[in-house]
Amino acid sequence: MKQDRPRVSYKRDNIEWILNLLDQIPKYQLQQNNLRPYNGQHLLQCDQILKQNLYSYDNKLEKFVQMEFILYPNMLLNEQGYLILSTCTYVKKSIQYKEFVAQGIVLFNQQGQIFLFYESYVQQINWEKQLKRFCKLQNFDHKFTIKERLPIQGHYLCIKNKNSKPYTVQIIKFTSISDNAYEAIMNEINILMCFKQAGLPPFYALFQDLDVMFIVYEFWTGDSLFKVLQGGIKFNNLEIAQIIYQIVRVVRFIHQNQLYHGMITPNTVIVSKKQQEIKIYICGFHYREKVNWNWLIKKSPKCWLPPELWNAQKFSMQKLNPQALDVFQIGCLTYYLLFGKSNQGNSFAKQLDNFKIDLESLEQKASHSLSDFLKQMLDQDSFSRINLNNAINHQWFVNVKVKSQIEKPKILQSLRTILELREQSSVDMSSRLAKEEILHVTSSSEEEEETNDIDNLHRLCKENNCIPFFLRYLNKDLLCPSRARIQI
Repeated sequence: MKQDRPRVSYKRDNIEWILNLLDQIPKYQLQQNNLRPYNGQHLLQCDQILKQNLYSYDNKLEKFVQMEFILYPNMLLNEQGYLILSTCTYVKKSIQYKEFVAQGIVLFNQQGQIFLFYESYVQQINWEKQLKRFCKLQNFDHKFTIKERLPIQGHYLCIKNKNSKPYTVQIIKFTSISDNAYEAIMNEINILMCFKQAGLPPFYALFQDLDVMFIVYEFWTGDSLFKVLQGGIKFNNLEIAQIIYQIVRVVRFIHQNQLYHGMITPNTVIVSKKQQEIKIYICGFHYREKVNWNWLIKKSPKCWLPPELWNAQKFSMQKLNPQALDVFQIGCLTYYLLFGKSNQGNSFAKQLDNFKIDLESLEQKASHSLSDFLKQMLDQDSFSRINLNNAINHQWFVNVKVKSQIEKPKILQSLRTILELREQSSVDMSSRLAKEEILHVTSSSEEEEETNDIDNLHRLCKENNCIPFFLRYLNKDLLCPSRARIQI
């Protein structure tokens, strides 16, 4: 005979009784609260995702009480302190007595854990849906199946077992990376968590099982720009302009949010080409809240570094602008695509041994607008170097767009097509023209691309996310799991 499932209790008296009197959670776990003290005022103007009362344990009262919690992008906050969610593992928790069940979650990290319980089913659905976007989940193998390796190093095609939907997963072993690399990876994850922008890999979820991290994205693929060039593919001037324009656009978005990339090379630019459309993704962020210039210098090719880094003394490095470094590197990448030579079999660093940027002879081998673009991007003075707000409107991009429109062949309708169109009703014709107009507008408004996905609205905010502020707090809590194990 089929047994009745326990029903969830959402009556306040029942929840408090179950949580406080059944004593099913060891007191030492309740007392190991991982909220960190918070004294700043930056969050007052940030975008809130959720703000509600949840049941949590109060160490002073020594019992579960309702507390107000506010959810921001990757941060949970209440009057006791804050919690960076991407440092926490998400585990469901339920307490049962006879036919009553109280539903909640545990968020634990290296500092401890916090227990949260819901007062309604709607609240449970809303909070679980949002918390899963930022917390580390477990049991990747139970939810996804890896199918094949993708061209991008460390990335694989996987299928969600529940609905067979394809995703891209990046697999990272903690034992194979340094503390600096781990910090940069976590910063990149936090940036991707909070933004959904063309040119950034579309983050979906984060899993951690033992010493392996699984970063799951909405399906995307491609190959590094360097490998594409090594494969013998040559881009014409129009394609190069399309690539650089997309890079400028996404890096400008990063700069608008007071962030930087720090390592824009052919290895960190992923190219996806379908028919005549070229799409790029920027990955491999080297962002750190406190810029580690020595680390950037060590990791970057010499010719990819601006003169201010070579001329700077240690005491003046704090005055350097990492965003100006991004601009210079985009200039180097443009020059490399136009005039560099790719030899098969050699690494990118090896190929740059004989690579030199010659600005004096630009006028002889490039148009006036292209020459001006490169000179402004590669300006030796970081303070007079062009910013990306101006670069994206540079005359070189304008000229290339005009030229592409002029060279685009016009498709003439055949007599048969004209006769077929005449036979259609006026209603069909108006509907057809309306659809064509919509498609035209969509394709021409790429820069203002938006989405109506309600679930991702908090990741589209460009002004009030204060991501550098969140990352500052993240870095205080970061410990590389390869050095310190998580226990509960």
